[in-house]
Amino acid sequence: MKKIILLFATLLLLASVSALEIEAKYDTNIIIQDFENTIELELEISNAIPGTYNLYTLADLSIQPSATFEINDSFFKKTFTIKPTSNLDATGNYAFTYTLNHRGIEKYEQKMLLEIKDLSNTIEIDSNLIDPSSTEVSFYIQNKEATTLENITATFSSVLFEETRTFTLKPYEKLEISIKPHADILKKTFAGVYIVTAAFETKNGKKIIEGNLNLGEKKDITTTEDVSGFFIKREIITKVNTGNIDEAIEIKIKRNIFARLFTSFNNEPTLTRRNGMSIEYIWTKERLSPTEAYVVKAKTNYALPFFIIIFATLAALGYYRYSQTKLEIKKSVSPVKTKGGEFALKISLTLKARQEVENVTLIDKVPSIVKIYKKFGTLKPDKIDTENRRVHWNIGSLEAGEERAFSYIVYSKVGIVGKFSLPRALAVFEKEGSIHEIDSNNVFFMNEQSND
Repeated sequence: MKKIILLFATLLLLASVSALEIEAKYDTNIIIQDFENTIELELEISNAIPGTYNLYTLADLSIQPSATFEINDSFFKKTFTIKPTSNLDATGNYAFTYTLNHRGIEKYEQKMLLEIKDLSNTIEIDSNLIDPSSTEVSFYIQNKEATTLENITATFSSVLFEETRTFTLKPYEKLEISIKPHADILKKTFAGVYIVTAAFETKNGKKIIEGNLNLGEKKDITTTEDVSGFFIKREIITKVNTGNIDEAIEIKIKRNIFARLFTSFNNEPTLTRRNGMSIEYIWTKERLSPTEAYVVKAKTNYALPFFIIIFATLAALGYYRYSQTKLEIKKSVSPVKTKGGEFALKISLTLKARQEVENVTLIDKVPSIVKIYKKFGTLKPDKIDTENRRVHWNIGSLEAGEERAFSYIVYSKVGIVGKFSLPRALAVFEKEGSIHEIDSNNVFFMNEQSND
């Protein structure tokens, strides 16, 4: 009886095993050798006996996750990632077997067909007709396969540019790439088909793929003008044939009759015309070949006439100010020897009238660290203001050209070392009913310490 029950259980187990079904779904079956892109494999497992399983292959491929997993339901779904190993060395169709292993009980084998392709057969580079007057050059890079190439890095180079980009190409995606070319090179490049080279960074080093750039035709003359400088004005006019045929060009520059005297050119003008107060210079060239440039440089040197005008203006202003000066004060100082060796200075004031002035008062301020010596010369002060430390001379009227000299002595019993600065003197006077004031020059005395 026990044998019958055991046999029945075994038959039931085998019936259950034979009923297991595996349905495989994957996003792509293409592997690009140079990038080792992955394939997402989703397995839907029905009627599996509960237990511990794992999925593996003996081919040169990696299936992750490789760890065991539990199946406890009649329907189970799990996603795996298939990736080529470094040992995979094949091109074209590649069939391999992967195994669902019910640990210690049964193994279920499934087959899968892969397409292993080279990068050069996967990517195509080309462009539509490129407008030469555009500021950008556009071309496209197309993924011709049903697989995703993630984070690929390529350096694109041609006669017009060189730039590195990192990008992702989805299945069958046609990605447009726009690059700002070297402007000067684009202007000099003839229309036609040029090679663009893409150097891809791969696990096996750089992979080179070439494509086409289709540069269209145009007929155009580009003119640039550059004006710089102030005292020395430089004007540069450049005409460049950026088209595909010969062109006739003309350049004109105008100067007034004054500026023309200080203007020079790098090329002699073809024609010179005078129109009123201006001069027009004309340069012509009947045949300017493609990419050829014609340059006219004009230099107008305003520095010499400018400095002459500035000097004359300053001289005129100086003369005007000098002629408008009504009264002038000059102050000077000199040391005085004393019997007791005290520090003493003689302060001299010279007052000169350039025009007739009235009610003239001369005022000089005495520094607080010195005292006034009570003996004066022939022209004694009319007032000594001890509180404000000022010395006053009431001079009255002065005729034009009349000059007066005043002096007094200051001293200090305390020695003064270093720079001794004296205040400006002030003159107050009346001219044509208006009160005016004028200061003297600055005065200082440098006293060095005695070594005695």
